[in-house]
Amino acid sequence: MLIICNGAFKSGSSWLHAIVVELTKLRKLNIVETPQKYTNDINSPGTITESRLQQFINNEDYIAENYLTKSHFFRESTLRKYYSNDVRILFIERDMRDAIVSHFFHIRNKYRVSLNFSIYYYLLGRYKSYEIMLFNSRCVEYMGKSNFFHFSDLKNNFEETVTDIALAIGITNLTSEELVWLKKETSIEKLRSELRNGNSKYYPSKRKDNWRLFREGKVGEWKNYFSDYQLRDITKIERGAFSFLSKLIYFLVFTLRRIVFNIE
Repeated sequence: MLIICNGAFKSGSSWLHAIVVELTKLRKLNIVETPQKYTNDINSPGTITESRLQQFINNEDYIAENYLTKSHFFRESTLRKYYSNDVRILFIERDMRDAIVSHFFHIRNKYRVSLNFSIYYYLLGRYKSYEIMLFNSRCVEYMGKSNFFHFSDLKNNFEETVTDIALAIGITNLTSEELVWLKKETSIEKLRSELRNGNSKYYPSKRKDNWRLFREGKVGEWKNYFSDYQLRDITKIERGAFSFLSKLIYFLVFTLRRIVFNIE
């Protein structure tokens, strides 16, 4: 089985992946290490890049063995393909406004820049919002909602949501003790601790404060940052309203940059 934990950037795919990792440990589902040729970063949980997914499917025996990858796959050519039942694609989505606040802090912490939210929003945030809208709408259009999980559900009803995630990969009958253990092992405090101690592959970096890239993940934090005008703007973007000029800027800043520098 190939398990793909897919989500837009800063929408919870790292948390989803961590949960799946612990679920496979609980039920002793051996996860085979993915050959390095399918990734551009061997220190990342993204063991398969989008451009190499079809190559992996063609060449590896994911029916006999279990593989796991974290991803941000959203090309239409990837999502509209037919996949066998041995490929389980799990999606996680998050309130776009909270995802944008998380991306704001990611930029500040990763690049050590002093930046206020308003400047960030107009330079990057509204274009990242457009990308998140594209990501989620494409995933729903081509894959449906059956394996979609929501960040806020994990925060507010962890046990039930994790039970549903487990069912999506064929794991049943989780006990209350196992659910308590899963919640502890995948908490933000645990993930930060593992990163501090060098036991985690998330956000590989030699910086001593790389653990800061895992934030609290609060639901509704956007209320402390968005102005009324920005709220109206992001609501329009979420509904698909984005001017031609804005789409052009998005293409230049996001899409073209990834093509030129082979970023996946």
